[in-house]
Amino acid sequence: MESAVFNLIEDLDKSTTNWKIKARVTRMWTSVSSENGSVKGYNIILLDDDNNYVHAFAYPNIWNGFKTPVIEGGVYVFDQFSVKAAVGNLKPVQTDICIRFSKYTTVTAAEDDGMIPAYKFEFLDLGDLFAEASKYQPQQQPIFAIVVIGVIEDFEPLTKLDTKFGMRDIVKFRICDSSNQHKVSVWGDLAVFANNIYTKEFQSPIGTLPSSKLYLNLDDESVTDMRMRLKEEGYLSKREKYLKAAKSEFVQPFMERMTLKDLNENLTYDDLKKRIYTTFSVVKVDEDVAWWFYSYNKCQQEVERLDRRFRCNNCPRIIPVAPKRFRIMVLAEDDTFSCNIMLMDRAARRIVGTSAAKAYNDFEKAPEEVLPQVLKDLAGKEVTVIIQLNKANVTEDSTIFDANDIFDTTTQSPSPSESAHISESSSINFSVNVILVFITFSLPTNLYKS
Repeated sequence: MESAVFNLIEDLDKSTTNWKIKARVTRMWTSVSSENGSVKGYNIILLDDDNNYVHAFAYPNIWNGFKTPVIEGGVYVFDQFSVKAAVGNLKPVQTDICIRFSKYTTVTAAEDDGMIPAYKFEFLDLGDLFAEASKYQPQQQPIFAIVVIGVIEDFEPLTKLDTKFGMRDIVKFRICDSSNQHKVSVWGDLAVFANNIYTKEFQSPIGTLPSSKLYLNLDDESVTDMRMRLKEEGYLSKREKYLKAAKSEFVQPFMERMTLKDLNENLTYDDLKKRIYTTFSVVKVDEDVAWWFYSYNKCQQEVERLDRRFRCNNCPRIIPVAPKRFRIMVLAEDDTFSCNIMLMDRAARRIVGTSAAKAYNDFEKAPEEVLPQVLKDLAGKEVTVIIQLNKANVTEDSTIFDANDIFDTTTQSPSPSESAHISESSSINFSVNVILVFITFSLPTNLYKS
């Protein structure tokens, strides 16, 4: 098989230069001197068919010596290169290594068989931005190589502002999900482009910092996943909220608390219509039940692995990659009862503080362990979660209850990942609400002219 010829990105280390990978160029940009504007180097992000990516760099003389032109989106074979440790806070991808091309490196165009995804995004939840920002020390520049996704609201057309760097173009908007929002200011060429394309069906990226990209309405599974989440959580644009309020007064559904004993003994079919939360302590994680599964982003259902591809029987569809999601079985206990609770991906991510993929990667480094440390640490934790009941729970055919998110008892409202504007099902006007994927940005600094 062809895959046996190539190394995987996850296997790269600093032990040799005799590496050969087949990868897609998902992003590329130049490093430019701030003094004279000359090109200092060329950067590319490479993604392989195992959905692993890495940052690669070449000095101008090396890049210009490649016999094969490298373009964004193309698939190539890269042979003979060194691997270095990735340093600094502004790493364009979250990996510990980077590739350095040399005069011995060869680049060859490869057939695009569709096995390598077009993009890979590792998103930070909008609700976690300030927590991430607080990790930076005062002497560090507030610039972040992280990825966020959301809906554009309150877009303000292009205008000019007098700054200490002179007159600069600027557009402003809010990036939102169903419960978080942040004000965004976009400057310079990016502001001009964003203003021109905002109302158009546009899928090409534009950049602000050299390594940044901004995608609007991207044809990607992550955008589809975000649309589904917004719809499930009842997200409404400002216009839709106004129209809904004009028809009827908004009423937030009642959140009812149940004990574990209530869940196991007192359920009725009427409870299937309710939004229920419960509080319990985790006694232990069940080691005999798989704590993660492969899923398809579009429907979020479990998929079947077929050699190096996956099949979603729900859609149905064959897909090249499938992200890992949590599904953690825990023994739960409160003052009234004990039973099994299944922590589904969203609840699990917020409780353990990491993704299933990262937990799995860390777990692989300790093969003698039965469970990742982050799952072992769940024992003894008290959590409050939202329970998604099903008919089997009511008929007592199943005594396992699914927890699909955490619940904030201090505000008596769902966690940031739940909708703060819960409503009946509604369509979303995505020609108005534009899904934005924004890579690399900075927090406000003293830019305005004093």
